[in-house]
Amino acid sequence: MKKICIIYNEAKENAIKIYEDIQKYLKYKAVKLLSIKQISKADYVIVIGGDGTLLRAFQKVKNKNSKIVAINAGTLGFMTEIRKDYYEKILEDILKDDINIEERYFLKVKIGNKNYEALNEVYLTKDNIKRNIVSSEIFVENKFLGEFKGDGVILSTPTGSTAYSLSAGGPVVTPELKLFLITPIAPHNLNTRPLILSGDLEIRLNLSAPSRQAYITIDGNIHHKINDKDIIEIKYSEERLKLVIPKTRNYYEVLREKLKWGENLC
Repeated sequence: MKKICIIYNEAKENAIKIYEDIQKYLKYKAVKLLSIKQISKADYVIVIGGDGTLLRAFQKVKNKNSKIVAINAGTLGFMTEIRKDYYEKILEDILKDDINIEERYFLKVKIGNKNYEALNEVYLTKDNIKRNIVSSEIFVENKFLGEFKGDGVILSTPTGSTAYSLSAGGPVVTPELKLFLITPIAPHNLNTRPLILSGDLEIRLNLSAPSRQAYITIDGNIHHKINDKDIIEIKYSEERLKLVIPKTRNYYEVLREKLKWGENLC
């Protein structure tokens, strides 16, 4: 018997309705429904909402062997690709063990004695709106890469390349790749441009003078205040997040649809 846990955005009417329908369907099919406390035992975790809901759910899915079914009940939805008019077909395929899986790389982040995981990005920003800039240094495999001055810097995965990094001027990177995308936020020096590095490397980030304090934010949900003594170590996890995707899915079509490529926006 398949074991399934459902996480949904309780603030969205669409998500609530889909949750209620899926719950009835799975009970009718005699699937074992697990609570959030039992999520580590789930074969599948169904996430209903937008990308923000998926990022919050990602922090709860400690068993990365669980397969994630991300149903879009939000707005943009780059990762929550399964449309609300398609989820019944996906559920049928799950019960028949006839599914397509896409694996996504994610980051392990260490700040002092605390460890985190990031599916989208890690970014450093000013701790106070009154401060003009924040200054930071990045080291790659203990080799000094450079100093970044401005509103901050983003270290993104390919999955996160369509999130904050894209808004800050970074490129779109297809999600099957394993790499670091470093995107400065409003850099003080206009020659400071986005940079792509191998995902097999380990990156170290810290503040540099005159900056004394800043914030590290992980996937937009976890906020960690740091000082000039803190070292942030970032590398890729050996595990992967497993996303169930529609069989008809075409990533380039997703990009065209979500980013409105080729459309007259004026």
